[in-house]
This record gives sequence, C-alpha cells and structure tokens, in this order.
Amino acid sequence: MSTRVIDLTGDDLGMAPHSYAFYELRELRHGEDATLRLAEEPAILMKSLEIQLRRGIHWEVTEAGPPVWTVSVKRRDDVAAADLIDLLTRDHLRIDKLFANALHLTNANKIEEALPYFREYAEALRRHVSLEDEILAPRLDLPRSPAGDDPTSIMVREHEQILEQTVMMEELIDEGLGDAGMLAPFFAMLSGQLAKHEYREEENLFPHWKRLIHNMEGEEDELFRIARERIGEVR
Repeated sequence: MSTRVIDLTGDDLGMAPHSYAFYELRELRHGEDATLRLAEEPAILMKSLEIQLRRGIHWEVTEAGPPVWTVSVKRRDDVAAADLIDLLTRDHLRIDKLFANALHLTNANKIEEALPYFREYAEALRRHVSLEDEILAPRLDLPRSPAGDDPTSIMVREHEQILEQTVMMEELIDEGLGDAGMLAPFFAMLSGQLAKHEYREEENLFPHWKRLIHNMEGEEDELFRIARERIGEVR
C-alpha cells in the first residue's frame, strides 16, 4: 500500500493548509493512504475536510502534539463501517452512486444501460427506508412536533415522497414509456430530492441518533447488527 505524506507544518504551501489538504486528499485512490503532519490539533480541520469530501475519508490521529500532530487518512470505502451511523451514511453514498450512474446514462440516451442501475438503486432505497422507518425510528424515539417539523417527521415524510417518485418512474418503465426524453425530467427532480434529504438526515437527525445509541446500554451493537443484515456491509 502506498502512502502519501502531506506536510502542512511549513509556510511554503502556496495556499491555506485547509485548501492544500483538500486538493491532495480528493485525489486519494483505493488502496492508498495519506499521512498528514500538522502544527495544531487536527479535529476541526479534519471534520471540515470530511464534509467537503462528502464523508469519503476515514481518519485517525496516530501521534498527538505539540509540536506536531500526525493523522492517518484512508478512503472511507477502504475500511469497514465503524458504527451504525457510519453504515447509514455510507449507504447514502451507495444509493447516490447507483442513481448517478442511471442519471448519467439516461442523459446520454443510453436507457437500456441505465435501467439496471436504476432498479438496483430502487431496491437499495427500499431497504434503507425500511430500516430507518420500521426499525430505527421506533427504537431511537425522538420528540415529535405537532407541526411535523421535527427531524423524524421530516425524514418519514421525505421518504414517502422519494419512494412515490421512484415508483412513478418504475411504472413508466414497466409500461414501456421509459424512454430517455420522458425519464430525464423525473431523474433531475429526484436527484435534487435525494441530495436535500440526505443532507438533512446527516446533519439534523443522525447526530441525535448517535447520542441516543451511546446512552442505550446493549443497543448499539444490536442495532448495528440488524442494519448490516438489512442493507449489507457498505464499503
């Protein structure tokens, strides 16, 4: 396995350390890891890079400063999911990639090549929604708002909307009406729905679930096991 050393301790980077690390890490390939050297505690920088890189990296401090901190970084899909929330976030990425492949091929008027990706996306989506709505939400109960603006209610409502849109596209395809020109607008609409939904879940709901799980003795491993059985291992 090759290792890339990214030294952020000097003054000759030519740009801010954060920007330099971002451009280096976004080129990280499968099987490659990176070692970052920093002159300050890395948590804030690394969490920011995680978000910018669509949570596509896994990092851990291997040497604590001062004067120098060393951080090991790998592609997230080169390591196993660490916990339930990590698994759910990775499954978002898997669903996104399947949908993006279908969207790209549809826009290229290659509908026959797009359909297997779309059907795999639909199956993965249903497994994910079933896990969150039927297993996790009831056991990780959060207060509900009568106005329906709490994180759990928003999640369930958006799941219904995304599934309805997906079923509509499946019906068009099954009826032989799924040519590229007809499906492209539906793909575009659904792409925006997915992106907004996943962002809201990851930023507004998952942090609450993570705290609840850590306070429920014996629940964390059990829920993680159930999730892996429902949606599989996600790299």
